[in-house]
Amino acid sequence: MKKLLSFIASDNHLDQIGDGWNELDKILQEYKLDGIETMTGGFYKPENIEAVKPIGHHLLYFPSWLHMWLEDEEELIKEFESLEKAVEVYGGWGRQRLIDFYREEFLDSIKMGAEYMVFHVAHVGLDEVFSDNFKYGNKQVLDHTIDLLNEVFKDVEDGPILLLENLWWPGMDLLNEIETKYFLDQIKYSNKGIMLDLSHLTLTDKNIENFKHVEKYIEEIILNSSILKKHIRGIHLNATFPNSYRRNKLEENKNKIAVTENRMDRYSIIIDHITNLDSHKIYDHASINKILEKLNIEYLVYEFKWKDKKELLKNLDKQNKVLLV
Repeated sequence: MKKLLSFIASDNHLDQIGDGWNELDKILQEYKLDGIETMTGGFYKPENIEAVKPIGHHLLYFPSWLHMWLEDEEELIKEFESLEKAVEVYGGWGRQRLIDFYREEFLDSIKMGAEYMVFHVAHVGLDEVFSDNFKYGNKQVLDHTIDLLNEVFKDVEDGPILLLENLWWPGMDLLNEIETKYFLDQIKYSNKGIMLDLSHLTLTDKNIENFKHVEKYIEEIILNSSILKKHIRGIHLNATFPNSYRRNKLEENKNKIAVTENRMDRYSIIIDHITNLDSHKIYDHASINKILEKLNIEYLVYEFKWKDKKELLKNLDKQNKVLLV
């Protein structure tokens, strides 16, 4: 099993740790990590990644991508205020733009020598984030994702492992093993599996309040399923317990967005909401070792937040001390 650090490829992140990729390489060696899972998203050239090994490539995610895939002008105008703005954000129009974009991401994965790629399997309209009144259900999102990925990887005979990541929005939430197996079976890319995000799974049950609850939930949903256990090849190691946010600030954000018309201000409220739910804290509990004992994974990705080098090093030390592997 390889242990990796989630690290977005950007000049800003490199500036935060000091001497760029060389400094990151020293940090990885000091804390006995094998490399990084990175994201370039078309904004950072893979050939500019130096010194460190980008073992994983997290493909860029458009949360409400189905609106563009289905060329739904009404929903796109609602979200972006104009079709011109939607085209600007996506870099083009319609189904073909999404196919082309992810083909470019695939080629970037190959350029950087990544062993695997990660693709988020979910759709949420931005006006649905607070209401949970979704236009599309799991089956529809999964079927459209199958269509997209089969177009992207058409005629591809070999490439990095494709790891599909669970979210708590409609798509692959892992709560139905038969639905998940159907989804994986329909994707015509032979080397594939699941990247289990622990926080995303946690967010599918609003009653979870602590690590013991998480451990029990993973046992119930994942470890008791021979189907899911077979396909899980990596874990995004993180934790979130947003009950305090739900009790104290969620209604405030709901009320704010209800009276906010400016598009960028609405985005700001939505981002605050999502980051409070999916807070990317350290999985600071020994129960992770019991989970890892029962899953035969290839990649364990440290996916916690940090604001500067000091906090990054502190978090790495803390995470390492929890793990027995």
